[in-house]
Formats: sequence, structure tokens, C-alpha cells
Amino acid sequence: MGAVAPAFTILIVEDHVVIAADIADVIQRNGGQVLGPASGLSEALALIKTTLCDAALLDINLRHETVYPAAEILQSRGIPFAFITGSEDDEIDSRYADVPLLRKPFGETELENCLRKLTDAHVPSADKRRVEALTGGP
Repeated sequence: MGAVAPAFTILIVEDHVVIAADIADVIQRNGGQVLGPASGLSEALALIKTTLCDAALLDINLRHETVYPAAEILQSRGIPFAFITGSEDDEIDSRYADVPLLRKPFGETELENCLRKLTDAHVPSADKRRVEALTGGP
């Protein structure tokens, strides 16, 4: 069984094109759908505000800004996410001490394990949309 169920949509926020493409490839090979990748904060915020996702992988440092505003929105919506970073632990905002962390460079197995943790207890957005259509509620 893959690390991601087919109904799951994973947002990728990563400013390194090659890393983002590798992550997308792993998600798709494991049965998931990819949202993005977004390479900057404004693009990530636009995707979060307009498109449903089930989980997210967020590079903490996006050029000259951090991804924390996107993490705040995801957290407020109960959407699980993990950070991707090459930074040291003490550079990560203390509000996110319990958020899973992938350290660059990471391998495919580490990524798959992280995706599994993010999606194991989460109801996919496709299922939420089906329930909303049947019940008429959000």
C-alpha cells in the first residue's frame, strides 16, 4: 500500500524546483494528488484560500520570507502539515514544536513515512465534499 491514499491532496510549498518536483513525484507514485508546488508565500496563501488540501509539506524558508503565515491558516483549519528545512531546530518557531519535520536532504522513505503520519488520521477532502453534498452542510 502507498504512503498516500488516492483521495488525498497534498500541498507542496518549496522554492527549490528540483526538490518540489521530487516530492511531487513521490506523492503521485504513492497514490496522492499534488497541489502546487508553490514556490513563494503569496502563491501558497492563494492556493490555501482557494483550493482544498488534506495535508501540506512546507519549506520554512522561502527566499526572503518564512512560511509561517501559511502554517497558521492550515493549523486553524485542522489541516496537518510538516515542515521541510535545512535549518537547525532552534530556528523553528516554538509554536510549531510538535509539527513533523523533514530535514534536507531527506530520502524517499523518510518522505513516505512523513506523508503516512500526516494522512493516517485525516479524512480526505474528496470524502468531505461527498459528505457535504449528501448532507447539504460544510
